Amino acid sequence: MINIIGNILGTSGYDIHTRQLANALNKYVDVRLVTQVPPGAEGQLSDKELEMVKRKDFDINLIITNPIYWRNYLTAKRNWVFLVWEGNKIPKSFINECLNLDIEYIFVPSTHTKKAVENTVCDLFWDKFTKEELMNKIKVIPHGVNLDLFFSKEKPKDKFRFLCNKGFRNMEDRGGIQYAVQAYLEEFSKNDDIEMIVKINPAYPIGDLNKLIKQVAPKRNDLPHLQINAQALPYDKMVHLYNSAHVFVSPTRADAFNLPVAESMACELMPLTTNFGGQVDYVNTDNGMLIDYELTEIKHEVTYEGIRWATPNISDLRKKMRWCYENQEEVTIKAKKALKDIKNWTWDETSKKINQLI
Repeated sequence: MINIIGNILGTSGYDIHTRQLANALNKYVDVRLVTQVPPGAEGQLSDKELEMVKRKDFDINLIITNPIYWRNYLTAKRNWVFLVWEGNKIPKSFINECLNLDIEYIFVPSTHTKKAVENTVCDLFWDKFTKEELMNKIKVIPHGVNLDLFFSKEKPKDKFRFLCNKGFRNMEDRGGIQYAVQAYLEEFSKNDDIEMIVKINPAYPIGDLNKLIKQVAPKRNDLPHLQINAQALPYDKMVHLYNSAHVFVSPTRADAFNLPVAESMACELMPLTTNFGGQVDYVNTDNGMLIDYELTEIKHEVTYEGIRWATPNISDLRKKMRWCYENQEEVTIKAKKALKDIKNWTWDETSKKINQLI
């Protein structure tokens, strides 16, 4: 039995990861779920999830949390951990956690994150361990998409729509919504038959988008239609939001996998995303479009000291958004390819990879 440790009640990446993986993996092996269920919240769990919460025995710990908490849960004979990180390197402090001899495997969600570990260990001096010993512990176990929750429906025909779905805290935010809004407002006007929907994930502190809009277009009175939604939308209702658009815009600065991109592809949207991050494992020029970028050192968050994120090229993003609007038949072709390709990136496939290691 696998003991999955992590939170499931919420809309953060960790919450979705833990919940979706637990339910998918439970089809192959008995799963015990160790999670926080506040009094009165039991109704938010399915019968199978309640059964997983009540189980007692386990053989393997699978820990889905920040590395600084791993050591609190290394209680089994076999301990596996998920390292989810976004930049071009990981914090050096994480390396000490990775070297813990009680950890059998370190799972990462993409080749991007594995490369970030490699970039970090190359800068360090080693005496007790070899770099090869650490890298051999790392297994690429991707996140996935639940095709029962995310599927294609008929797209609107009234006008062309872009969609963003990410958190937004400030103008340096990792999710990149600020770049999507800037490019959209600078490239289009109310004379274009177009709309952008910006869904802000309330799992994170929400920044001032009105300030962003005023900063981008302070004196214009011909702005294109922009719809902002910061409401808490149930996860199983997100399919309707995705299917209300045609192109998913994700000019992310750094992502370990980028779940919203995968979800949008399962709803037959063409992804337009940065050519840096975990989503590059499954997004390419056949099923989407990739945005040019430059790597920039992060100075506004201490956790990311010495680490670089992408800064998307606004000119390139504008050009590609305009191309989407003017070449909607080609967008549809790429969207169909996106739907076909993402069916290989499901939580079920993730579970199979994990099950092979038991």
